[in-house]
Amino acid sequence: MTMEGLRFQTLIDRGYDRRTCEVSGLPYWTCDPNRTTSGDTDQDPYTFIGQPILPGFDERGHALKERMREAFLSAFEASEHTRIDPYPVLARWRDDIHLTIASIADFQPHVTSGLADPPANPLTISQPCIRLTDVDAVGRSGRHLTTFEMMAHHVFNRPEDGIEHYWIETCVDLCHRLLTDTFGIHPNEVTYVENPWSGGGNAGAAVEVIVGGLELATLVFMDLEEHPEGDVDIKGVMYRTMPLQIIDTGYGLERFCWAAAGTPTIYEAIYPESVAWLKDLANFDAVLAAHEGVDVERLLGELSRLNGIMNIEAGVDADALQATLIQRLAEAGVDVDVAVLTAVTEPLARIYAIPDHLHALAHMLGDGLVPSNAKDGYLARMLARRVLRMSNELELDVSLGDMMAHHLDHHLPGRKMKQTREGMLHILDLEEARYNEMMRKSDRLVRKALESTPKDAISVHDDLLFELADVHGLQPEIVIGVGLEAGWNNLVLRAGFAAEMAERHARLAKEAASTTKDAAMVEDLPDLPA
Repeated sequence: MTMEGLRFQTLIDRGYDRRTCEVSGLPYWTCDPNRTTSGDTDQDPYTFIGQPILPGFDERGHALKERMREAFLSAFEASEHTRIDPYPVLARWRDDIHLTIASIADFQPHVTSGLADPPANPLTISQPCIRLTDVDAVGRSGRHLTTFEMMAHHVFNRPEDGIEHYWIETCVDLCHRLLTDTFGIHPNEVTYVENPWSGGGNAGAAVEVIVGGLELATLVFMDLEEHPEGDVDIKGVMYRTMPLQIIDTGYGLERFCWAAAGTPTIYEAIYPESVAWLKDLANFDAVLAAHEGVDVERLLGELSRLNGIMNIEAGVDADALQATLIQRLAEAGVDVDVAVLTAVTEPLARIYAIPDHLHALAHMLGDGLVPSNAKDGYLARMLARRVLRMSNELELDVSLGDMMAHHLDHHLPGRKMKQTREGMLHILDLEEARYNEMMRKSDRLVRKALESTPKDAISVHDDLLFELADVHGLQPEIVIGVGLEAGWNNLVLRAGFAAEMAERHARLAKEAASTTKDAAMVEDLPDLPA
């Protein structure tokens, strides 16, 4: 199914009509007579900063997440969905991905292909997920996370077998009633943007649910499966119709918490204790005081509204993004140059990113992962070393283990995990020792690796960066930093490279899975005549 011909009668009945966004060109549904954009563009600032859109939530941090999750799950239990426990973040039942990247990943490929029955039907879940493709934007955009909980309701319809629970109209109706009735959001604030979805070998028509400039949910009507001879093209991949009709939804728990808290960024809403603690350790007040001629409070306030512009991803022009941000700040009456903006936002981005990375690490190590230079272990090591590097840049006098202990106490209290707390902290102590040893060797290793790179080069070849990371555990940021100190004065690391590294590992996992399946198919062939 594509978006063509979709007609959301449940929205029409509520006074919504279909329009085309003047910025993105995507069709969207709204009941706001004055709206001309979908709400999810770089022309749409967040409207909930300082003015929460979800009323009645006074909690912050862990308590806010607990209450929000329970409100969601209870609402769908009341709508005849069965609540099920979340799956691990290490996707051991999958050979094509390392980490659980979405709630639907729990049921791919066996349930979504029809080979196995779902644990319940329909069901509701809040699934911890880890996605490292946005790692470079974490701390900078105000909203990006590497780890989050995807609240969801799923349905697995098999029309040919007479199993049909609900489909598109009911799904949209349930979503709208959740937002407006359960959470009290004004309908004018809610837009539904049509945008086909694909992932994990499946695809379908979809709508993104935007509230106050923030995407809170995605509703996918999955009825396509990836196939080389398919007749539906989505983002260059061919799909064909499959026997199942699957409702695949994702509601971002942390984003709901942010919209309910109205804090400057998502990090203050979900990690308030860590943000305050790290600001104190980093003496961030002194950073602000160093710019007496700048209205720092107003600068931070406008940054909160405009931070959605800073979408750092693979291949993006970071300088152009920063120039756009400075221009938009000027339009809001805040004149600031690149030097001041960098001096304020760089340490703040690190303070925001550290608790996010620690949360992802806690889930990884808690599920039994051990950091290494290969496969999923590389992803844990990358995050641990990013935390250590940012801690050093902030000049924090605290160990990686102590940071994790603080995080577990405040953000995962009482959480039962496969790995013990003591085991987790011991692993991180070893990681910090290995990191320090690597840094002692880094100057020699990088100098030798860059011998054939001209001194006036502005970049290091990707293959060399990949090799240094895979073999020696040297993250690209470290290589560039050591190179600058060693005389390669023009080196820069393009924006989004860490995300490219994560995507590379994901691609290698998928290719390895495909190769294994192909080999199995060959082995299963019967003896053929000569």
